[in-house]
Amino acid sequence: MTKRIKLMSILAFALVLIFGFVSQNAFADSRLTIVKYGLIPGASGFSENQTTNDGLKINNLPLDNLGNELSVVSGIHYLVYEISPIGDGSELTATNPPQSSYRISKEIADLVTDSNGVTSLSVSDGYYLIEE
Repeated sequence: MTKRIKLMSILAFALVLIFGFVSQNAFADSRLTIVKYGLIPGASGFSENQTTNDGLKINNLPLDNLGNELSVVSGIHYLVYEISPIGDGSELTATNPPQSSYRISKEIADLVTDSNGVTSLSVSDGYYLIEE
Protein backbone atom coordinates (compact mmCIF):
# COMPACT_ATOMS: atom_id res chain seq x y z
CA MET A 1 0.00 0.00 0.00
CA THR A 2 2.82 2.45 0.85
CA LYS A 3 4.47 1.78 -2.50
CA ARG A 4 1.25 2.62 -4.31
CA ILE A 5 0.79 5.88 -2.37
CA LYS A 6 4.38 6.94 -3.13
CA LEU A 7 3.89 6.13 -6.83
CA MET A 8 0.64 8.10 -6.93
CA SER A 9 2.29 11.00 -5.10
CA ILE A 10 5.15 11.03 -7.61
CA LEU A 11 2.66 10.84 -10.49
CA ALA A 12 0.58 13.70 -9.02
CA PHE A 13 3.72 15.81 -8.52
CA ALA A 14 4.79 15.12 -12.11
CA LEU A 15 1.35 16.16 -13.41
CA VAL A 16 1.44 19.38 -11.36
CA LEU A 17 4.94 20.10 -12.64
CA ILE A 18 3.91 19.47 -16.26
CA PHE A 19 0.71 21.51 -15.89
CA GLY A 20 2.65 24.35 -14.27
CA PHE A 21 5.19 24.31 -17.10
CA VAL A 22 2.49 24.22 -19.81
CA SER A 23 0.32 26.90 -18.22
CA GLN A 24 3.31 29.17 -17.57
CA ASN A 25 4.47 28.89 -21.17
CA ALA A 26 0.96 29.32 -22.55
CA PHE A 27 0.89 32.87 -21.17
CA ALA A 28 4.53 33.67 -21.93
CA ASP A 29 4.07 33.71 -25.72
CA SER A 30 3.50 36.93 -27.62
CA ARG A 31 2.75 37.70 -31.24
CA LEU A 32 5.19 39.88 -33.18
CA THR A 33 3.38 41.52 -36.11
CA ILE A 34 5.08 43.72 -38.70
CA VAL A 35 3.16 45.82 -41.23
CA LYS A 36 5.34 47.36 -43.96
CA TYR A 37 4.22 50.63 -45.54
CA GLY A 38 5.89 52.33 -48.50
CA LEU A 39 6.12 55.96 -49.58
CA ILE A 40 5.11 57.13 -53.04
CA PRO A 41 7.83 58.78 -55.17
CA GLY A 42 8.47 62.34 -54.00
CA ALA A 43 7.38 61.79 -50.41
CA SER A 44 10.04 62.05 -47.72
CA GLY A 45 8.25 60.64 -44.68
CA PHE A 46 4.88 60.17 -43.06
CA SER A 47 2.69 62.73 -41.34
CA GLU A 48 2.89 61.84 -37.66
CA ASN A 49 0.08 64.24 -36.69
CA GLN A 50 -2.40 62.05 -38.63
CA THR A 51 -1.87 58.95 -36.51
CA THR A 52 -0.90 57.66 -33.09
CA ASN A 53 2.12 55.38 -33.06
CA ASP A 54 2.97 54.18 -29.56
CA GLY A 55 5.51 51.60 -30.75
CA LEU A 56 3.01 48.80 -30.23
CA LYS A 57 0.25 49.73 -32.66
CA ILE A 58 -0.48 52.34 -35.31
CA ASN A 59 -4.16 53.27 -34.97
CA ASN A 60 -4.71 54.83 -38.42
CA LEU A 61 -3.28 54.21 -41.86
CA PRO A 62 -0.47 56.78 -41.94
CA LEU A 63 -0.35 59.56 -44.50
CA ASP A 64 2.84 60.68 -46.17
CA ASN A 65 4.07 64.26 -45.90
CA LEU A 66 2.19 65.05 -49.15
CA GLY A 67 -1.16 63.87 -47.72
CA ASN A 68 -1.31 60.51 -49.55
CA GLU A 69 -2.17 57.26 -47.75
CA LEU A 70 0.83 54.98 -47.50
CA SER A 71 0.48 51.69 -49.37
CA VAL A 72 1.45 48.31 -47.99
CA VAL A 73 4.50 46.57 -49.41
CA SER A 74 4.79 42.81 -49.95
CA GLY A 75 7.91 40.68 -50.27
CA ILE A 76 10.01 42.48 -47.63
CA HIS A 77 12.29 40.15 -45.64
CA TYR A 78 12.94 40.50 -41.92
CA LEU A 79 15.49 38.46 -39.99
CA VAL A 80 14.55 37.91 -36.35
CA TYR A 81 17.30 37.12 -33.84
CA GLU A 82 17.02 36.23 -30.18
CA ILE A 83 19.54 38.34 -28.27
CA SER A 84 20.95 38.36 -24.74
CA PRO A 85 21.82 41.60 -22.95
CA ILE A 86 25.45 42.00 -21.95
CA GLY A 87 26.03 43.07 -18.36
CA ASP A 88 22.99 44.38 -16.52
CA GLY A 89 21.14 45.20 -19.76
CA SER A 90 20.81 48.90 -18.91
CA GLU A 91 22.33 49.90 -22.27
CA LEU A 92 19.86 47.78 -24.23
CA THR A 93 17.43 50.22 -25.88
CA ALA A 94 14.26 49.51 -27.87
CA THR A 95 15.48 51.36 -30.97
CA ASN A 96 18.93 50.79 -32.49
CA PRO A 97 20.65 49.31 -29.43
CA PRO A 98 24.45 49.64 -29.47
CA GLN A 99 26.07 46.37 -30.58
CA SER A 100 28.11 46.38 -27.39
CA SER A 101 24.88 46.00 -25.33
CA TYR A 102 23.89 42.53 -26.59
CA ARG A 103 25.03 39.31 -28.19
CA ILE A 104 23.04 37.29 -30.72
CA SER A 105 21.93 33.95 -29.27
CA LYS A 106 20.38 32.51 -32.43
CA GLU A 107 18.44 33.33 -35.57
CA ILE A 108 14.73 32.70 -34.94
CA ALA A 109 13.10 33.34 -38.33
CA ASP A 110 13.29 34.83 -41.81
CA LEU A 111 9.90 36.53 -42.25
CA VAL A 112 8.43 37.88 -45.51
CA THR A 113 5.53 40.33 -45.77
CA ASP A 114 2.45 39.01 -47.58
CA SER A 115 0.24 40.82 -50.11
CA ASN A 116 -1.22 42.89 -47.25
CA GLY A 117 2.26 43.97 -46.15
CA VAL A 118 1.94 41.85 -43.00
CA THR A 119 4.11 39.16 -41.43
CA SER A 120 3.96 37.74 -37.93
CA LEU A 121 5.57 35.26 -35.58
CA SER A 122 4.86 33.81 -32.12
CA VAL A 123 7.73 34.50 -29.73
CA SER A 124 8.38 33.75 -26.07
CA ASP A 125 9.24 36.47 -23.58
CA GLY A 126 12.74 37.72 -24.24
CA TYR A 127 14.82 40.17 -26.24
CA TYR A 128 14.77 40.16 -30.04
CA LEU A 129 16.56 42.06 -32.78
CA ILE A 130 14.65 42.56 -36.04
CA GLU A 131 16.62 43.39 -39.16
CA GLU A 132 15.01 44.39 -42.45
